[in-house]
Formats: sequence, structure tokens, C-alpha cells
Amino acid sequence: SPIAKIHDIEIETREYGATKLLVNQSANILERLKKNFPDSWREIYVLAILKCKEQAPLKKTDFFYHTSYLGELFPGLSLSASRISEILRMLGNEMERIKKYMKEDLGEDSKIVFDGHRIISNSNTLEYARVGYDSKRRFMPQVNLIYMFDVSESKRFPVFYKQFSGDVPDVAAFSDILVESHASCKKSLVIADKGFKSRINEEIMSDSSLYYLLAIRRGCADVKNIPDRPDSYQYVFPFRDRAIYCSEYEREDYKIFLFYDMALANDETLDTVKRLVNKNQVIEVKHTREEKRRSKGKARLSEAEYNNLPPIDIAEAMQQKRSTGTFILKTNKKELNCMQAYYLYKIRNEIEDSFNSYDSTLDCSASYMQHQDSFEGWLFINHLSLQILYNVINYISEKDLTNQYSFKDAMDYLKGIRVDKIEGKWILTKMTKHTKKICDDLGIIIQSPENDEDSLK
Repeated sequence: SPIAKIHDIEIETREYGATKLLVNQSANILERLKKNFPDSWREIYVLAILKCKEQAPLKKTDFFYHTSYLGELFPGLSLSASRISEILRMLGNEMERIKKYMKEDLGEDSKIVFDGHRIISNSNTLEYARVGYDSKRRFMPQVNLIYMFDVSESKRFPVFYKQFSGDVPDVAAFSDILVESHASCKKSLVIADKGFKSRINEEIMSDSSLYYLLAIRRGCADVKNIPDRPDSYQYVFPFRDRAIYCSEYEREDYKIFLFYDMALANDETLDTVKRLVNKNQVIEVKHTREEKRRSKGKARLSEAEYNNLPPIDIAEAMQQKRSTGTFILKTNKKELNCMQAYYLYKIRNEIEDSFNSYDSTLDCSASYMQHQDSFEGWLFINHLSLQILYNVINYISEKDLTNQYSFKDAMDYLKGIRVDKIEGKWILTKMTKHTKKICDDLGIIIQSPENDEDSLK
């Protein structure tokens, strides 16, 4: 760690504030690591904290370890690049312990959101790194990572993951992760989008004790006629300062909800109109060029092709799109009403948005791991980091300050809180007014390590 001499007094300085917050917010994770990984919990925990705090490549871990207060809390760890590789391979060999750890997070009546995630791999040796298709159109070797989040009104938390070959679609992986996580043995509510919808998956959930809330395609057989006016829907309720309309369709074993959202309708209409305008512009250019050729006796298009170039009547085309602004949910939890179903499904959208943290905040979008066991260990360290990150996000949410502070804000400000070791004692340095404000707002109490040792250990 950095050491300076002032008037022959040796001073050592370390980052303290962000470390204190992350350690305090992950006490339960630490205790569970001690139980499940009795021989390696220190290294695993420190790697997860540093990954969450610094979002840096593993090769820089040793530097951050020795310049943060983690080096004082968990002294004597070797975190060189070669040692980390050894730790990851060892950890990847402990898949049964990893699964046991993750299963502890699944409650008996959880609300589970599924989300698929693609990890680009630059390895030629990883078992699951296969060329596959993802939403970003990246036709590269990739691993398909399926994640399960436990959600409630006030909490979001990643609980289980499983990797699949990059050429395996989400829908094919769905039943496998249900069985492996033991979620299929519980009375949980599974919330998933159209990517996980299939008749096989519905049958799996119906045959188990699971409930489901699934998005299904427009035009399904259960909804033959879409109302032509908002006031033709059965119900209306508020959501984020706008009105959502809904009709319910009761069946023997399930219920269908048809929703109409004016804001969604406006966005979809605008997008469609723009595309039709662009098509008309292309048609006009083709028509003008063909007329010039024909005036010179050099026609290129046949009569049929030429006559097929009239512009699209945009107003008429839009009248045919009755489903604009609608989406459909299906559930076998028949006691849900339309508003409850809508709010629950919107949690899935929030998870999808915030799961971008896996890429942007934790820098987990690509892996250079060359060994399958190392990759498994790397995934688990990322999982722990993501859990710690969500603990902080949930903490900020409990304070009702998510519109004011993000996880990154907390890290950026609190990293400025440092401690100096002078003549054997750790002294807290002065905070800036901005850092003091975020601490006051979030109720974070920062004391010198000498007065706060018990809360960190």
C-alpha cells in the first residue's frame, strides 16, 4: 500500500468508505461462504468485493487488495494473477458447493424472474462457447447464461444461474434450470417473457407446484377480437402517471390478460410510421429511376414489377394494426387480477434493465478464460459480486433515493473516504461535503477503524 514519510513519520493510506459499505451490506453472504467454502472463503469473498467495487480485470486485483482496507481486514492473502487462476479453477471444481450456496436463496413461495444473458468468449477451449444468435446480432462464440431473480415489492436479488451452450436458445434451457435449482419443487411464481414461452414449458410448470405469469404472442387463439376503443376494455388502472386498459379472459386452468397502453401504442405507431415513410421514399426513388430509363428505351423492370411500385397508404395501413399498443399475459395463478399481473410483469422489465449492470457495472460481458473450471469459478465470483451490488441497490431503494443515487454514485463518492495509518493507528481522513451528504442521506455512519472494528469484522 502507498507509504509516505512526513518528518520521519511513516504514513500508510488505504481506501475505506466503499469497502465499509460493501462489507456491511454483505455480512450474510460472508457467513454463508464460511459455511460452504471453509477452506477458501477469504479469497472468494475478497475477490467478489473487489470485483463489485472496482469493476476491474482480475489482473489488477492484487493492487486493489493492497490499497484498500480489505488488506487489513483479511491480511496475508496472495492474489497474484497465477494465484487467482488457481483459485478460480479450484472453485470451478466445487460446483456442488456452488449449487448448494445458490439454492439457499430460493424461498418456498418466491416470485422468480428469468432473464437470459449472452457472454462473449474469446476461448477456443471452453465447452459451452459456441457460435449462437443473440439480440445484439453478435454471431460470435458465446455462452448462454440463464439467471433467476427473486423479486418482491421492495427487493430484487439474483439467486441462481446456469450456463448453457451458446447455440442453445433460452426456451430450451428453461426446464433444465427449473429442475436443477429445485424451483420446480416449490410453490413459486415464475415470471418470464416470450423467449421462455413454449407449450412444453407450460406443461412442466403445470405438472409441478409452480405458478407462471408468461408473456405470449399477439394474435393467440384466446384473444380473437381486440377492442377498437380504450373504453371498450373491462378495466382501467394507473401506472406511472398513465392509464392502462385491460380485459380478462377466464379459462378452466388459466387466465388471459389483454392490456392496452396508450404510451406503448404511441411509440409503436411512431416507429411503424417512420418505417413506412422510409419505404415510400425508397419506392419513389425506384419509380423515378425506372421512368428515366423508360424514357430512353432502357427499361429494367418488368411491367408487373413497375406496376407494383405505388406508394403505401400509411393511414390505411395503420388502420389494419389493431394490436398496436397491446400485449398479452397468461397465468395459472387465477387469483391474480389484471393490475397485480401487470405490476408483477413490469418487475421483469426492471430486472432486464438493471441486469445491464452485469455488463456495464461489473464488466462481465466477455470472458478470456481458457479452462472450463476457471470459467465456472469466474461466473460464481461474478454472481457474488452481483448479489452484493443488489444489496446496495436494495438499500438505496429502502431509503427511497433511487432517483437520486445509483450504485456507481455510492462507489464513486465513498471511495474518496480513506484512512491513514500513523504510528500504528488508523485515522479517518476528512470527507468532502458531497461525500458527507450522500452518507447523511443514506444513513451511512463512517467512523475511524479503531472505533468501528467490530462492525467490519
